[in-house]
Amino acid sequence: MWRSARSIADLGQHMAGWLEGRIPSWPGYDGPFGQEETNGARHLVPTLTALNRSGFVTVNSQPGEIGGGYRQRACVEGVVHDCNPLLGRLLSLQDQGLTVVRGWPKRQIVLTEDAGRPFTTIGGWRMRRNDIHSMWRGIGSQALRELKEHGARIHIIDTEWGRDDRLWPALDGAVR
Repeated sequence: MWRSARSIADLGQHMAGWLEGRIPSWPGYDGPFGQEETNGARHLVPTLTALNRSGFVTVNSQPGEIGGGYRQRACVEGVVHDCNPLLGRLLSLQDQGLTVVRGWPKRQIVLTEDAGRPFTTIGGWRMRRNDIHSMWRGIGSQALRELKEHGARIHIIDTEWGRDDRLWPALDGAVR
């Protein structure tokens, strides 16, 4: 199925199918929907599905949580075609108090801490040159070309630890 993808929009449709449980795996995650995409928070699925159907192909997300010696920031990461009008709406979420990074963050941002130590981070180190190839192995060559030439990688983060009621409504608003 993934090999049939011809565009970023096609990848978004397939990813939505994976989130809904209709597609057994995606190239960056060999297995059914579970912990990887939402860190176990099923309440994010409607928002993530809408984002994917709108052309923002999500590859990582988590709710904001605090408890049991850990804390995490609500965040989502994905790629959108640089000509998709949704890109501008996602970038404008910065105006709603969210951190929006286009590309790979130059400085490290801690997303999850466990016992006061960074557990999950993004940025601050150089991405591998073949990152797209390794994450999207097995997709159609046209979709791969579009990812490389027109894919805008976006990270959207609520920097307040544990807050889960700002990012997701803002994303819902962006896809309307």
